[in-house]
Order: sequence, then structure tokens, then C-alpha cells
Amino acid sequence: MATDRARGVFYEGDGAFVLRDSPPVPPGPGEVRLDVAFCGICGTDLHIAHGGMDHRVRVPQVIGHEMSGTIAALGPGVEGLRVGDPVVVRPLDTRGETPADRGLSHISRNLRFLGIDTPGAFQSSWTVPASTVHRLPEGFDLRLAALTEPLAVACHDVRRAEIVPGEMAVVIGSGPIGLLIAIVARSAGARVLLSEVAPDRLAFARSLGFDAVDPTIWI
Repeated sequence: MATDRARGVFYEGDGAFVLRDSPPVPPGPGEVRLDVAFCGICGTDLHIAHGGMDHRVRVPQVIGHEMSGTIAALGPGVEGLRVGDPVVVRPLDTRGETPADRGLSHISRNLRFLGIDTPGAFQSSWTVPASTVHRLPEGFDLRLAALTEPLAVACHDVRRAEIVPGEMAVVIGSGPIGLLIAIVARSAGARVLLSEVAPDRLAFARSLGFDAVDPTIWI
């Protein structure tokens, strides 16, 4: 739980990280402060760690966005949420949206991605816009809940593919996102084939009951 001596992992550029104090930020109007329980490591976080986004990330900065936690404090004007609620965060701050964006909040001109353009979730206390918070069912496993953001990506992909029961779905790559897409596609009734070249990922996909093949064996 967050305290006055909350800690955070700060990216300092050139692949360097340091753990140090990160005092809780009191929530302003329309914001909430969260006690972070779990946070996953996204491929984007690895890209940042390798220096691929040093032009965008202002160092030193806490990154991370695939998280779960509980509400620790409410800012003025926040409704529909309570202290103690278990939550996850959709890491898109759309408060800078303008009428010219025509309602396309996810690609608005002044969109800020939490954990890239602003401080992220690799800290014990995180203050975010209340509009980004989604409440979880009571008693939901917070460790699993940290997968909500990447799982939402998979659900979106399968929905866009308009998969129907009985169809064959081929997923290229069985990394975290590929596996989540395969799981969602299977739950939608598809027959799923995974294509992967890494032996450990092939083995893991097969352990989950998927047909998985290495396409290089045919070259």
C-alpha cells in the first residue's frame, strides 16, 4: 500500500533504471490516486528501456501502464468511484480532446499516453484521470487483472476480424499479445493455428492446447 515514502522505478535514459522515493501526488479535480498492486511489462516498456523512445519520454520518469490496484483517494468532483474500489486503468488521457478531433478520442491531437507522455504505474502510488479508471468486480484476482489492458487489445483484434464459430484463425507469433488473441479467438469458437519460431514459445502455446507450428521447417 502507498505511504508517505512511496517508491517508484524511474527510467533515466540509455537503458538505465533506478528505484527511489516517489511521493504520492494528491489527486486534483477529476483525478484519483491509486495504490498499485501489480504492473505488467509491455513491449512498449521494453522499447523505452532499449532507448527507442528517448525522443518522447522525459527523463527521469516512471513508466508502465498494464496495472491493477485499488483507489486510495478521490479528487474533487469524482463520482461513481469509492476509496477501496479495485480498478484497472485505460492508459489514454483524452482531456485535451478538441471538437476538431470529431470524437476520435483514441487518436486526438492532444492525446497523452499514461506511462509514456506522463508518469506511469511502476510506482506504489499513481495519480490518474478518473475517466481512465475501470472498476473491477469485488474479489477479482488483482494479479490477473493486470492483464486487462493487453487482453483488451486482443478482444479488439478478434472483434475487428469478425470471427465466427468454426472459422480457422491463424495467429502469427505467440508472444503475450499473440497468445491472448489466440485465447480470445478460441473463446469465440474459432479453430486456432499459431505460427511461431521460438521453441519455448511453441512449447508454451502447445501446453495451452493450441496447434502451433514453426513455419521455418518448410523452408
